[in-house]
Amino acid sequence: MEPSFCTAVFWRGGEKIDLNGQKPDAVRCLSVTGERKVNLSFLRDYPNLEELTLMEKCEGVEVLSELKQLHTLSLWLSAPVSWDNVSLPGLRVLHLRGEKNGDITPLLTSITYLHLEEMRKTEDLAPFLTPATRLQKLYLQSLPAVQELPALDGLPSLYALKLYELHKLNDLSALSHSHLRCFAASLIGDKLSAQALADAVMAIPNLEAAALQLADRSERRYGGIQKAFAAAGKSSLLREEISALTTWLSL
Repeated sequence: MEPSFCTAVFWRGGEKIDLNGQKPDAVRCLSVTGERKVNLSFLRDYPNLEELTLMEKCEGVEVLSELKQLHTLSLWLSAPVSWDNVSLPGLRVLHLRGEKNGDITPLLTSITYLHLEEMRKTEDLAPFLTPATRLQKLYLQSLPAVQELPALDGLPSLYALKLYELHKLNDLSALSHSHLRCFAASLIGDKLSAQALADAVMAIPNLEAAALQLADRSERRYGGIQKAFAAAGKSSLLREEISALTTWLSL
């Protein structure tokens, strides 16, 4: 049975911490939201945290270095913090939402799964990927300013890439120099033709499975994509649904 998510909410007039009847040292998953700036020193009472979500405003992130069991961190901050003095060698999963999480470079070196979401102005994704040399899976979601995929050839362990709502994406040439085996895309590259999209995906050297049915809401390009894969003798690589990519779903 998966551990239940506990919550800690701090507002100007008070706070509410709901641990679902557990003692602090038994809590494995915690979500912290701060309408006012929250000093995270209280997390010392939660030494066995494995998953942590931080939202809105916080300070004292250095305490995270003491959470030796922490493997999953989600950030959706409204005011940047410094991660320079934070060491999380056990961190494997990092989910970043928005563009006010500070310079998260120190958090990238050990992760195997990165999820970038709702970064409205970010065009260049290379700063997030270059330090993440152990990355295995990458999920890019709702990045409206991104027009080209960053270089992926420096990520030898990256086997799965999922794209969602990258409407301006028009350059997928990086795929041809990647080590990917699984590729999934929904609502991407509005101006790319079915042939161009198919060619870019088929250029992945070690491709084992691709889910492209939902490239548009109306599936208007999927027929052309199917024809292109068939003409290249690669129809067997297409999967009707992203959920069919079991290797993508298993962390």
